[in-house]
Amino acid sequence: MTERDRKLAAILSLLATTSVALNMLVFQNTGGKGSAIETGGITDRTSWVDGPGLSLGPTAPGPGAAQTADAAPLPPGPLSVSDDSDRADITKGVQRELNNINYEAGPADGVLGLVTRAAIFAYEYDNGLVLTGQPSDQLLSQLILGSSSLPPNAARPGKTMSPDGESFVRTVKQQLSALGYQTGVTGSALTPEFSRAIREFETDQKLKPTGRISGPMESRLLRLQSEPKARREAIAKASKR
Repeated sequence: MTERDRKLAAILSLLATTSVALNMLVFQNTGGKGSAIETGGITDRTSWVDGPGLSLGPTAPGPGAAQTADAAPLPPGPLSVSDDSDRADITKGVQRELNNINYEAGPADGVLGLVTRAAIFAYEYDNGLVLTGQPSDQLLSQLILGSSSLPPNAARPGKTMSPDGESFVRTVKQQLSALGYQTGVTGSALTPEFSRAIREFETDQKLKPTGRISGPMESRLLRLQSEPKARREAIAKASKR
């Protein structure tokens, strides 16, 4: 290698070393701006989470937040234990008081069966009340004190019925019809034919004929329903003679 070549190689090596040193110096001087280089172009959380078409909003309303108008209403809760207990106590009281005045509502056990409903129905019928066949505070008050807020129906005493009363009448008609008694037109109407069918049933069963629904009549109907089929058919055949 000539002297000229050695000088040229030394110059090139010096230039390379100088270039590296300058690059390192520039990198150190811009070190405080490294975060801008690393995060530049990345938007904050709000812009990429709550961007168009993806607005999350609050995850839950605050304590004082009002329910929106189009929010679906919550379903009603189940009947509480205290409500069941109160109803049973009222039923037991009604049964006890009805038994005391010979309406024969069955055992005072707080269970609202068909016999109790029939006894209530008979009491309401005899006193010109709206026929429900259901126990209530007002009914219990009237039975104990002789007066309550139960309004008599002056237009048709003992004939106007609630939906519960109508349903109960249809049940009794079905029971009598199954034993062969002619109850007249279907439905809940208290027709002369229905009254006649009750009286015939009471006479056949050696009960006091009243021509209206009662606790003793319903008790006997339930007893006959539990009889064997052959026995029920014999009763139905005898009723048609």
